[in-house]
Amino acid sequence: MMKHKIKGFEIKLGGGIVFFYLFWALGWFFYSHFIKGSLTTPYNPLPNLKTELLAPMSDGFLLGTDIYGRSLVEILSAGLLYSFGVSLLVSFFAGMIGLFIGQLSAGDKYFIKIPSDMLTNLIFVFPSILIAILFMSVVGQSFWGLVFVLSFTGWPAYAKIIRTEVLRIKNLSYVECSRASGISHWGLFFRIIIPAVLPVLLVHLFLGMSGVIISEASLGFLGLGGSEFSFGAGLSSAKSVLLEAPHITIFFSLSLAGLIMGLNLLGDGLRDYMDPKNNERISK
Repeated sequence: MMKHKIKGFEIKLGGGIVFFYLFWALGWFFYSHFIKGSLTTPYNPLPNLKTELLAPMSDGFLLGTDIYGRSLVEILSAGLLYSFGVSLLVSFFAGMIGLFIGQLSAGDKYFIKIPSDMLTNLIFVFPSILIAILFMSVVGQSFWGLVFVLSFTGWPAYAKIIRTEVLRIKNLSYVECSRASGISHWGLFFRIIIPAVLPVLLVHLFLGMSGVIISEASLGFLGLGGSEFSFGAGLSSAKSVLLEAPHITIFFSLSLAGLIMGLNLLGDGLRDYMDPKNNERISK
């Protein structure tokens, strides 16, 4: 019962934090695309050297300004929307690729299974952040380039999880009955396996989003991100004025840490909540 309460608390706390950040990001999207700008030319914070490095609550700036005189509230809002966009796209693409590769790896045909396993393990051999650094240093700052490389290095983790789940599900009695009734391979995949693995996939999508945000911030800190409003880019510029304006580093760090903590709490809580073994122990 105590574990059940802890899991519920993690889901509520993590969900509340993620909802707050999501509401913040959507609010900025509406403001920048419909109030201050348009869908074709959205508003972006502009430099103003007359207001550079203002302290919080100075001249109408709630959190102060950065080294270019831009409002930190606007910079953090733009960075949050950018991070959410990258993490959602990368998690979706990596999850979909991992779903199909994991299904192929769990199949019975060795001429498909063995190459799928080899490809998954081959990408695992190399650190994903090094591949991302190499790719971004060649193609330069690009939003879609960043999404591509993070998706390319992220799908093997989903493939291994899906492979394990598919092998478990295939041994269940109702699946064996469906196969005995003559259902096709892809019919089994779309009608039975996907609905069965979807909860596990969704949980790891939340957990994977935090990893994507960390990777994106790391690349932004190195100057290899896809936007100047990245949390990593903001921290990189803030390190040069750490003593003069420590509030910039503090606000960027707290915003990034809060988002990652919320996603991890929500993902961990959902993972424990959906684990059938844990639910059996609690019911006993």
